[in-house]
Amino acid sequence: MEQIEFNSPLDVINYLESNNGKLIINIAIDAVGHVLAEFDNFMRMRLTGEIAPDGGHIYMGPNENFVATISEMYGSSLCSNYLLSPVSLELVSTIANIRPDLIADVGISSFKIAPIDGVWMLPSFVDNKYYSYRIPFEKMVEHQRDHYRRRMESCQSLPMAKAFSIPFDLEEFLSLDERKTALIHIKDHSSAGGAEAVDPNTYLPALEYLIDTGYKLVFVGREKYPEIFSSLGVINYANSDQASFKNDLILFNNADFSIVGPSGVCQFAEMTGMPFVYLNSWRPLAPTFSPFCVMAPALAKSRTTGKFLSFNEQHTLFNNRGVYFPSEEYEPIKPSCEDILAATQEAIELKENTTEANSDQKKLRAMAPDSTNTYSLSRTSAAFLKRYQNLL
Repeated sequence: MEQIEFNSPLDVINYLESNNGKLIINIAIDAVGHVLAEFDNFMRMRLTGEIAPDGGHIYMGPNENFVATISEMYGSSLCSNYLLSPVSLELVSTIANIRPDLIADVGISSFKIAPIDGVWMLPSFVDNKYYSYRIPFEKMVEHQRDHYRRRMESCQSLPMAKAFSIPFDLEEFLSLDERKTALIHIKDHSSAGGAEAVDPNTYLPALEYLIDTGYKLVFVGREKYPEIFSSLGVINYANSDQASFKNDLILFNNADFSIVGPSGVCQFAEMTGMPFVYLNSWRPLAPTFSPFCVMAPALAKSRTTGKFLSFNEQHTLFNNRGVYFPSEEYEPIKPSCEDILAATQEAIELKENTTEANSDQKKLRAMAPDSTNTYSLSRTSAAFLKRYQNLL
């Protein structure tokens, strides 16, 4: 669809009314995982018919790297019009307050920039970056669950997967050949998803297995390159001058497999449909979605009693305490070398021969119907669950 020039909020409103469109709001532009997941959420709304599949939809936001790159690479195949300017979020808030019937809230975070359910809200300036306000934790989980429901209802589609060609400079840097490519990511610090930094040594058996089965390994993300990986010839893309969001999109759309830490980086793997391993998340009952994902989560062990929390107890802990692991009370037990290797082997097998989840995996999937677990097609490693069967 042709890009239209808009000079006022009224121009936007008139365009949306005339083209059966929605104003796409609440994409968290400063977090790569949110940008990918929330654009995916928008596309899933089109696939499920919640907004018009062929409508003239508009995204408005700051002219920042992630969305500007998506606009460049996907263009109108993703969204009809992108309005990227410093004052865009103020305009979004104005339009959304005046005409809430013309907005599509695709956000899955606790921060919002415009009203929900038609309730007038006064945004505030946060982190010197964008206007927002906070919604209750339960509402955030509801929005995430709705996104997973849409993924479930349209799971045969990968609306953001695209056959990007590899630029010459990137291809030359990676020395690409006929081998399959596996992208390797670690989380080298604690975060909302991960209780503690990962030990790169625990990756080594899985990386050796991938090399033995014909994969070339490329280190991705922006974390510091573990020097121990150099002995295996893992290419340090993450810390090179080739690393960019644009090249990240290109890499994941051309790779065959990935191992990722508890990070929004997993959304690259989700959007391309590649098999991948998701490691070290302390939220085992808030899993990834992909049917080609195998997880090996982190567990919580009481520092007082020495006992492990069950999966349900760990989920309750997260709901009660928030996204950051309470390390003063609990010790995070990260997946071992054996856990990561077994998960990698299971994930590679899934792509070639999709097997039904076993009884332990089904039991875990049935837990916490209040979470995204309800609509997830991913699975926790069978070997991991056998080892910790008493926590089910």
